[in-house]
Amino acid sequence: MKISIHETESSLAPRRSQAARREKSDRRMLSAATRLIAKRGVSGTSLADVGIEAGYSRGLPVERFGSKFGLVKTLLESMDEWFQVHLAKALKGKSGIEALKLRIDAHLGSTSRSAAATAALYSIYMESLLVMPELKPSVAAFTERWRQGLSHHLSEGQAQGEVRKDIDCDAHAMLLLATMRGLVIHHLMDEAATNLAKLKVILLSMVDETLAARPPIRAKLG
Repeated sequence: MKISIHETESSLAPRRSQAARREKSDRRMLSAATRLIAKRGVSGTSLADVGIEAGYSRGLPVERFGSKFGLVKTLLESMDEWFQVHLAKALKGKSGIEALKLRIDAHLGSTSRSAAATAALYSIYMESLLVMPELKPSVAAFTERWRQGLSHHLSEGQAQGEVRKDIDCDAHAMLLLATMRGLVIHHLMDEAATNLAKLKVILLSMVDETLAARPPIRAKLG
């Protein structure tokens, strides 16, 4: 017996609706996890807490994510996916030094875009060292994507004559990343004493002063 187009669409509708509801509940639970981890850390947040905070049952996070590790790993991936989309828009058509500065601006600007998400992300970073070491590969991959992005822009700058030829792009990319993370950590620990906007200006100025290629000095004809 043949199934009509209308019958097919009708049978698909409930599945689409169910998928949409599932997606919405997953988003709400990840948002709830972000808020809780930002306040309590990974170790102080339980799956039951996440379910209740999101407005669902205590057991739904277990059903969806399986374990706290599964939830936190999914949250980390979700944060990374969102940021990569945001970054792609900011970097569209840009390269070299300009793109490097925009990437630095995007990283340090995360604290103003979402203080809770930034605090949660850095809590995951720190607690992957001891509390949940199984997260280390995911955190390392997150870090590597950032380092590669910075290094890529430096290499572009060298090819375009904007960046000094004698620098090690990979090493300087890691140094820049470590500097940015250190600044964000200081901001999270003592926001009142950390003028992140001012420090960002200084860091960007340092990029120009230490990494940018200088035009050759021409001897004066006398």
